[in-house]
Amino acid sequence: MHPKGKVQRLRTAAPAAIADLRGRLTLKTAWLALFMSGLAAAAGAELRVGTGLGDITPPIGTPSAGYGNRRGAGMTGVHDRLLATAMLIDNGERPIALVGVDHLGFTYEMVQQVRQAVADDPLLSRTEIYVGSSHTHAGGGAFLNVPGIGETLAGKYDPAAVKVYVDGTAEALRKAAGELKPARVGLGYGRLEGLNGYRGDWPPNVPTLPDVAVIKAVGTDGSPLAAFFNFAAHPTVLSGANMLFSADFVGYAREHVGRLIGGDVQPVFFNGAQGDVSPRSPGGEDAFARCDSMGRALAVEVKRVWDATPVAEALKIETLKETYTLEPKPTSAGLLLPLPPQPTEMNALVFNDRHAFVSVPGELSCIYDADIKRFGGWLGFEHVSILGLTNDAHGYLITPESWRHMTYESTVSFGGELYGEMIKNTAFALLHALEPEGAYQADRAKPSSILTPAPAPAAAP
Repeated sequence: MHPKGKVQRLRTAAPAAIADLRGRLTLKTAWLALFMSGLAAAAGAELRVGTGLGDITPPIGTPSAGYGNRRGAGMTGVHDRLLATAMLIDNGERPIALVGVDHLGFTYEMVQQVRQAVADDPLLSRTEIYVGSSHTHAGGGAFLNVPGIGETLAGKYDPAAVKVYVDGTAEALRKAAGELKPARVGLGYGRLEGLNGYRGDWPPNVPTLPDVAVIKAVGTDGSPLAAFFNFAAHPTVLSGANMLFSADFVGYAREHVGRLIGGDVQPVFFNGAQGDVSPRSPGGEDAFARCDSMGRALAVEVKRVWDATPVAEALKIETLKETYTLEPKPTSAGLLLPLPPQPTEMNALVFNDRHAFVSVPGELSCIYDADIKRFGGWLGFEHVSILGLTNDAHGYLITPESWRHMTYESTVSFGGELYGEMIKNTAFALLHALEPEGAYQADRAKPSSILTPAPAPAAAP
């Protein structure tokens, strides 16, 4: 049970992306006084949550992104609107905003444009903003201002299209900031076997993680406010033959979550470590029906976790940011992006000491997902969730072995053979710096609260 005060500790990480982990641990002592003063300052502050929605659907005729076989052709229609959905949590200290966007991958530059667009708002100017791209391959394109591969992946660059994406995301944030309500928040976890699968070429036969993470927010009267959910799978149920804008299974999942939970709940989706993870739809007569069945299955598990998750009026929040510069390196196929070094970031968010989320600027391999979760459990976290493609999109983040075996992912991995290792070690460092009390003591590590998987439905007679 945490004190009623809601606390967020914002730290500035060491500039090196891979720092000595023991050096990171000493940060806890240096920041203890700041933490205690923040606790006192936040005492009595009211926990509030706001939600907002913006439209990021570009005009018909704009290219999509993700499938090279479209060859930059403009999309011919809209099957379902592309959205930015925001959940803003203010615990009385520095607020945080989780904004899910139906997009292949917002670049770091686009995220900075979003932040700048809302900087005049007194609340949003001090809010930690996390923009998580769903990675739908039927979202808006024309956003990669990179000669050659940018046009191959996303069509010809168009700043007007980028403005649509940025403005719609900023709109969602402004609405969330303007609709804050007293709230109660809780975190819960489930498992959804069979809805994703490993697609990597090397190593073979790697198990994927079926974890579902949920942040539940309700009003003081119990009415639903927001349902954040996190699950790892490529939104590629729709193929490159589809020429209609769509959020893929993610849009259906949000709709079903909204119907199942009811009220005015705002569902917000963030993808996980989906770099080498494909969707496994339960079935359907056509591609959109398969999107629907996958979204429905995910929503049922989200609702199950929602119902089992208690909420509280206090929420302790800690955040830690690691900024660094990526120098593009040749892929395994020899492709080098014609770009100067690019600034980017990784983040860790910890709720109530035990619930950790790590943001990565690209498509993380499920192998690293398992490594990071193991490390977090060893530190004493109840659960670690990956926020994939958050605040940047660097392509695939894979193991050196996968890179050397020239897997498909290695041909679209722009940080070099060891970039995935750097990402993993930075995640370790971030978690290490925010570790719960009692680290390295297995008898004090809190057991996971992941729900037992739901029983399989009985076969029809």
